[in-house]
Amino acid sequence: MVRILLAESEPHLRRLLREELEDEGYEVLVTGRGADVAGLLDSYQPDVVVLEILLSDMSGLETGRIVKGTHRGIRVVYHSNCRPPRDLSSWGGDDYVFKSADLDRLKKVVHRLAPAA
Repeated sequence: MVRILLAESEPHLRRLLREELEDEGYEVLVTGRGADVAGLLDSYQPDVVVLEILLSDMSGLETGRIVKGTHRGIRVVYHSNCRPPRDLSSWGGDDYVFKSADLDRLKKVVHRLAPAA
């Protein structure tokens, strides 16, 4: 089963995103902190990490750089209201999804980046 590690600061969005991604057949672990993501990479072994940029303890960008610096095979999706750069590689991410009430785009990006199960 494809594993998703999701970092989102808003508790209600964490629940909603987890439920939506689980409905798509993914195993999803959620947190509100970037440090948790860094600490869970080895034990949880996610295939995709979905990061909000404005996390409570550290920037999602910093968290994404940690993920890519230590686990190059893990795909990183930024999910935020912040304006993305023209060149997403400067953020160390594989894709960016603007936060919206419509979660179809996020689900499509995760599906595209997740390894075939």
